[in-house]
Amino acid sequence: MNSSRKNSQLIKSIGYMWHRKYVDWNASGKALIGYPEHDSNGEPEDFTYQAGIYVLYNPQVEPIYIGQAGSGENTGLFHRLKTHVNDDYLFCLWERFTWFGFYSTSDLKKDDVDKWKFEFTTDVNDLMNAVEAMLILSTRPRDNYSRGNLDGVEWYYQKEEFEEKQA
Repeated sequence: MNSSRKNSQLIKSIGYMWHRKYVDWNASGKALIGYPEHDSNGEPEDFTYQAGIYVLYNPQVEPIYIGQAGSGENTGLFHRLKTHVNDDYLFCLWERFTWFGFYSTSDLKKDDVDKWKFEFTTDVNDLMNAVEAMLILSTRPRDNYSRGNLDGVEWYYQKEEFEEKQA
């Protein structure tokens, strides 16, 4: 089913500074699990087939690579990241990753997510806010204290890391 939908919000969800050690790279499904920031007891969401932009960071939390995921058949964020774990020169260089997702969690629960086409009807200010926020969050400029303006975007974290910090 190919569908075309209009949407005004470019970025729907963010996973900020996730650690690769908390991902099961051998999983065949439900491999990239996040929990809503606003609800620590919330239901886990699966971002395996998320489409968007991602950033890889070295152990010093410096960005070393920026890429995109979800633009082809049977692909998504997990599959693209997994190539950096197993199949390319970056495998030993990165430890953390941030991702900016274009699909909502309800979109991701549908079977044909990789076949959708989205048309965004947004004004230039909303687009600038999204791009500015992605740049700020991914490059972490030392004198920029803002996370950017991403009203309405859902933030997700990895439960294992959150629980480690609470212990």
